[in-house]
Amino acid sequence: MAKRQLAAALLIGLFSATSSQAASVSFYLDQSSGLPDGVNYLQVTIADGVDGAIDFTITALQPLLDIAGEGFGIEKFAFNVVGDVGTTIDNVTAMPAGWQAGHNGLVSGFGTYDLIANHQGSSGHNPLTLSVTGVDLDTVMSYVGLSSGSSPQGPSFFAVYVNGFSFGDCGDRESGKNCYTGAFFGGAQAVPAPPAIWLLGTAVAGLAVRRIRRTAA
Repeated sequence: MAKRQLAAALLIGLFSATSSQAASVSFYLDQSSGLPDGVNYLQVTIADGVDGAIDFTITALQPLLDIAGEGFGIEKFAFNVVGDVGTTIDNVTAMPAGWQAGHNGLVSGFGTYDLIANHQGSSGHNPLTLSVTGVDLDTVMSYVGLSSGSSPQGPSFFAVYVNGFSFGDCGDRESGKNCYTGAFFGGAQAVPAPPAIWLLGTAVAGLAVRRIRRTAA
């Protein structure tokens, strides 16, 4: 009986800790069509917004900022829709001026995505923010799904095009083929939860154990 009580308490604690983070999930994009793989180039965070909105924030991290130049920014963001929540391009809102949404797009090296937001201006943004609104019963996890179709880099939850940086032999015109000023990035690596979350789960589990014991007494 004691073991069952402890197992139940641990499950309650784990569920509670997980639920506390369900309102926000983050992923690293550590693959690239031009730069070396295995580096955390960008982070995608999906969070609950106001009035049922799901908010996206895509941020270039230090490895890209270190090589950023004039006009640096994110110019395209692609993601998927999981299940039958019915999200369409009309639900993609709060994009920067000059941006628009499309659907069923192929992103170089990373496969095909349900929805793609891209800009029509002269430069991108960092960070890039947008929202999905007007969809009933969707959650942050409704937009965490692997790409489909041909993907030489491997399936990815998200794909991003970044322009305006300098990587490689960009100072030598004869070696221009080894110079990258823009590239696609993707990935499916979850950002580890802060240690405080696991401490919270342990604390909740402890409280649950005490409650079960008192009830049994």
